[in-house]
Amino acid sequence: MQKLKRGYLFDYKKQTWKVTDIYKIKWDDGSQTTEYQAKNKKGEVRYLMLEFVRKQKTSFTFWEKIADINQFLKTISKTESDFVSIGNAKFPKQFQYKNVTYTFDERCDGTCHYDYETERVNSLDYTNDDDSKFFAIQLWDDEIEISTGISILKSQISNIQERTTFISSDSVWDFISKYFVGIIFTLFMLMTFLLNKCSSNSWDGNRDPNDSTKVYRNSNNYYRGRSSRGFGK
Repeated sequence: MQKLKRGYLFDYKKQTWKVTDIYKIKWDDGSQTTEYQAKNKKGEVRYLMLEFVRKQKTSFTFWEKIADINQFLKTISKTESDFVSIGNAKFPKQFQYKNVTYTFDERCDGTCHYDYETERVNSLDYTNDDDSKFFAIQLWDDEIEISTGISILKSQISNIQERTTFISSDSVWDFISKYFVGIIFTLFMLMTFLLNKCSSNSWDGNRDPNDSTKVYRNSNNYYRGRSSRGFGK
């Protein structure tokens, strides 16, 4: 599982997911998490998270970001309960979301590493009664992210391979960008071949040099009858 890289695919719940990005977070309490951003054929984005805690088994969770953050904030602002702070913002210690009651568990601060950049993150973590569902409110340098997650088994992630069983719009663009020169060269050669073939089929033995509607080949040069202007020599 830890050998997943960008471009790798894995299967989860009868769907194939492609790893599009990797985030590694070192938390101040000594634990670490690795988040694999993944996209399926429909373009839906999810996050496979592996959490590493010393002397404990690795835990596996699957996350989805909440798109309408403003609506969620309006909902919880009406909740009457104790609050916990993160930055200048306050959030209730208990609330309901999609018929699930979440209770504040802990605050975690850490540093996220991705590519060659680092960024601080402060997270408020919530769980339901049996710790099977999770809710996270994360404050980054320039934005706030809210996500829901569920606990999964390692065995639910299968068929990990470096392969491409589906092509998304991003992968098509990546392919074009990577092989742009080769694609242009191939198209040029193909057009040259087709033009030569069409020209050779139009030539016959009865050539009229005074007919300006036809193009003839003389050695390796092209010319048009009646005038030296026209196709280059």
